[in-house]
Formats: sequence, C-alpha cells, structure tokens
Amino acid sequence: MPQLLFSYSPNYFSIEDIVLQDVRVSCKFEVSVPKLGMLDQSADDQDLKQGSKVELPFWMVPTLHAKKVITFEIPRHYKVNYRQILQADSIVVDLHKWGPYFYDLGQHVANLELKDSPDIKKSLVQTLLNRLRHIMDMSQHSTHHETVHLIANLDELERKLFAVGQLSYRSYKEWVRRESSKINTAALVASHRKRKFAEVTV
Repeated sequence: MPQLLFSYSPNYFSIEDIVLQDVRVSCKFEVSVPKLGMLDQSADDQDLKQGSKVELPFWMVPTLHAKKVITFEIPRHYKVNYRQILQADSIVVDLHKWGPYFYDLGQHVANLELKDSPDIKKSLVQTLLNRLRHIMDMSQHSTHHETVHLIANLDELERKLFAVGQLSYRSYKEWVRRESSKINTAALVASHRKRKFAEVTV
C-alpha cells in the first residue's frame, strides 16, 4: 500500500522531501555576505552585497530567513491570486503543473510563520477537502487503462490517495466475489438453533 506518512520538519531521510525543497525561490539578502559573490551572476564582486537578489533552493530559506539574513518571495502558486483560483473551483486546477508536491511544499512555506501563513494553511486544507471526494470517486469508478489520464492533474499526495482508493475498492470487490469469505452462521449458533427447534416441536 502506498505510504502516506510525511514529515514537514523537514525529513532528512525522505527523498521526496529533498526533491520538493530543491525548488528555486527568489531571495533578497538583507546583509552583505563575504565570499559568496558567485551567487549573483550579474555582479563582479567577490562578496555578496546587501540588497542582492538571487534564487536559492528552498531548503536554504528557513535557516537564512530565521536569522534575518534574507527575505524571500513566496512561491507564486501560494500567493493570494492563486489561492483565489483554488477557492473558486479547485477541482479543475492542474495541481501537478503548479507543482508535483503542491501540498508538501505549501506546508513547508506556511510553517515559516509568514503573514500569509494562516491563509496558506487554510487554502491547502480546503483545497484537499474539496478535491478529495472527486479523487475517491474517480479511483473507484475507473479502469486500469484510464488511470494515467485521470491522475495527470493530481499532485503526488493526491496520486497516493487515488492509489489507496483503487486498492481499497479492489479489495472490497474481491471480498464480495470470494465465496469462502462470505459471512456464514457460526456452527455453534446453528447447532443451538436446531436444538431449540427440536425442543419446541417435541
């Protein structure tokens, strides 16, 4: 069964956690940093000057942000205009195009205690709730050949939920068809009923 355990700590041993945090984020350095001028390809200075704008992998952001070394721009798909799109009709949105780890990265961003953090968290929860019923319905009423097409617009968490839905429904159908798994009257109960019937008819 697909694993649904995620860590937003982050999880050092999770390949998915490493991959999703490699996304580039636009950052502004609020202090000068010696010997890091190579990060700013538009500058010739050996040092990275205050005010320099560079793109950094997200995994670097939490520490630098906490130490007030940088300010950063929220990844665009978590900004207010995109949250409004999700609020209007999240089911039709291609979340995989927005980011294959949309929910996971969003949780990392929201955990940085930004001004928008409460709204981002609310949007993530509401989006998943709105899409979940549709995902479960698709998973239980689709053929194996339709799966690739149906999951194309889902992010990785949703794809795992889809797979769980398919597996659960398949297990249920197998249980219904399997004669040996039918619920039968226990032998002891049946014997007791026969004895009681015999006593009544005597």
